[in-house]
Amino acid sequence: MRLQFNKVFTRASTKYWRKMSANTASAVQYISLAPEEFLAYRYSPGKLPGVIFLPGLMSNMEGTKATALERFCKEIGHSYVRFDYRGHGKSSGKSQECTIGMRKEDVLSILDNVAKGPQILVGSSLGGWVMLRVAIERPDQIKGLVGIASAVDFLSRRYDNLPSEIKAEVESTGKWIIPSEYSPKEPYVLDLKVIKEAREHVLKENEVYPIHCPVRLIHGMKDKDVPYQVSLDIVEQRASNDVLVTLIKDGGHRLSDPGNLQFLMRTLGQLIEQVQ
Repeated sequence: MRLQFNKVFTRASTKYWRKMSANTASAVQYISLAPEEFLAYRYSPGKLPGVIFLPGLMSNMEGTKATALERFCKEIGHSYVRFDYRGHGKSSGKSQECTIGMRKEDVLSILDNVAKGPQILVGSSLGGWVMLRVAIERPDQIKGLVGIASAVDFLSRRYDNLPSEIKAEVESTGKWIIPSEYSPKEPYVLDLKVIKEAREHVLKENEVYPIHCPVRLIHGMKDKDVPYQVSLDIVEQRASNDVLVTLIKDGGHRLSDPGNLQFLMRTLGQLIEQVQ
């Protein structure tokens, strides 16, 4: 494992960000999974390895990081996919019912139907957990991982730390209401079955998982949602020796300001050059 600290300077990077701000969005397309069940995605063709962006807990493919990476991949000529999990954005279903297993299956559907060939996964927050599970199942196809504030085992960790009275309320109502500073008037809501199902995907502490591809983890040291120690803790669980953790000294959870986006693109670009 290599560890580096980084303080992003935004003055120069803001100019770079404006240069890439043109609207070059790809068209929305759909994968039919079952009657009245579908995934929405945007695909930009290009060279391999391709890049797939995995959104966070209640995020979708129209987020700042997802769209910025599309512009970047188009600029360097590599294929790119951003998509909505079931229950999110333009995909079918209800967000409160979307389990970790469903998210993993959705990524596998993208791999099977859209992004064929070698791919790099970029997982944001909860997407960082999902990308690890996908990499374990598709070792021959996944050539690299980039985790942004990876929320590994997030649902289980956070639920287990709740006060007993809140847990009792969740068990009684079947709903977990999670306050969010990003949308104070619209807290996240998850079904109890989502919490229970998440335990099936927890990475056991003393087990090393067969992830041999290069791994890049980026985490803000001021992240209030997922402590940066989570990224440090999961390093020893990867079989790969090519793991680099970058801690952004003044970074929060989202890491979506121009300076951090520039750093993300540079990290991804270097990884693409390494594995292609």
